[in-house]
Amino acid sequence: MDKKRLWEELSDSYKSRHRKSKELFDRASQYQIRGGSHNLRLFFPFPIYVVQCSGSKIRDADGNTYVDFWQGHFANILGHNPKIILKTINSYLRKGQGLINGFPDIHQVELAELILRQTEADKIRFTTSGTLATMYAIMLAKAYTKRDIVMKVGGGWHGSQPYVLKGISQYDKGLNKLESAGLPSGIDLMIVVTRFNDKEDLEEKFRNYGERIACFILEPFIGSGGFIFANRDYLQRAKELSLKYNSLLIFDEVISAFRFHPGGVHSLYRIKPDLMVLGKIIGGGMPMSAVAGREDIMALCSPEAKAEQRVKFEGGTFSAHPASILAGTTFIRYLISHDSDIYPRIGKLGAKVRKGIEEIFAQHGFHVKCTGYGNSIAENSSMVGVQFLRDGIDRITTPEQILDPEVCDVELREKVFKLAMLEEGFHIFHGYGAISSSHTESEIQASLDAVEKIAKKWRKRNIPRM
Repeated sequence: MDKKRLWEELSDSYKSRHRKSKELFDRASQYQIRGGSHNLRLFFPFPIYVVQCSGSKIRDADGNTYVDFWQGHFANILGHNPKIILKTINSYLRKGQGLINGFPDIHQVELAELILRQTEADKIRFTTSGTLATMYAIMLAKAYTKRDIVMKVGGGWHGSQPYVLKGISQYDKGLNKLESAGLPSGIDLMIVVTRFNDKEDLEEKFRNYGERIACFILEPFIGSGGFIFANRDYLQRAKELSLKYNSLLIFDEVISAFRFHPGGVHSLYRIKPDLMVLGKIIGGGMPMSAVAGREDIMALCSPEAKAEQRVKFEGGTFSAHPASILAGTTFIRYLISHDSDIYPRIGKLGAKVRKGIEEIFAQHGFHVKCTGYGNSIAENSSMVGVQFLRDGIDRITTPEQILDPEVCDVELREKVFKLAMLEEGFHIFHGYGAISSSHTESEIQASLDAVEKIAKKWRKRNIPRM
């Protein structure tokens, strides 16, 4: 049996169990492009429409319940709708407060203080999305250095903004293509792509473009590029080269900040960027992002900055929204005070899942490796990616490998395995996803039992192995 036939069978089964979601999808498609407003949520043949999310589980419009490892784009490290956040927000709303008011909120001060203390940055400014935050950070870097080139890594995702829409996921003997129409003329020449964890390529790019590079932006733990930690010597070299060429180093920690410990990954590496971008977890489930960093750079968004370097980092109407600020403050306080309970436990579960999935598939003749493994610096990794590999590939170290069809079977992971796990009661992303503190030992084991069941079935039905 081939993958196409298996996909058709899984799709038919999925459709039969999600008739209401299909009706909602068809209705939504009359008004929205493909029935939604975020492409990652709109998987084929159509997405689940949820009616309740709590802790580790979601329930859809058809009454199906799933253990969820997507967890709000990996933002929900305590699980869906944690009681500590709901209680705080509900209390605020009952007092007749919480909606936008257009004034600085008293809780802003505490959240800013908490984040700066945990990240060792000088100043911070809040906004509403990771996309906006990376855009503002790059604008600050361009203004500060008075340069025009932005360097990023292939496979790095920094949101849908013009300065970084190159070298993300369109593989063509590498990752170096512009990935959106509607971009400014000449933008291709203003974005330089280098290879993640490749010091030699990084050095070459700095030699060739260093005098024009405003900033080098990267994720110290790369997300959509495959759940891979940066090597410490690579980050150290990035810091050294940025200093040498008077460029700015920006760490995008939208995914990684407060995911592996109550702070940024950069503090574990002891490598301090000039600017960092934060999001997801810092909002406690509410819309929140931020740019933080050196005071002399952040000062360029002040009305008092020189006109020729003044950056219009205004944040937006809903920046530092009162309910978001309160949720974020409550969340970060909780993570700091419970760090010894949360991070070692979910890190241990992450290690169990990665090891278990590799062993299960190997027993049934499939060559599978997981990404998301921690290292000696960041040990408590709760992220799990699953990669179906060609024989002879023993390690995954770069986004190029993840996206190269000659190395990884992306379709098997993103389409077939996803529906197979849904059929077993688990909603996954990139082969598995993120473990939250709400996931139980029994749920984790049940997910491995589901992988075992799927691997057995695929072996019996002779699903092609790479």
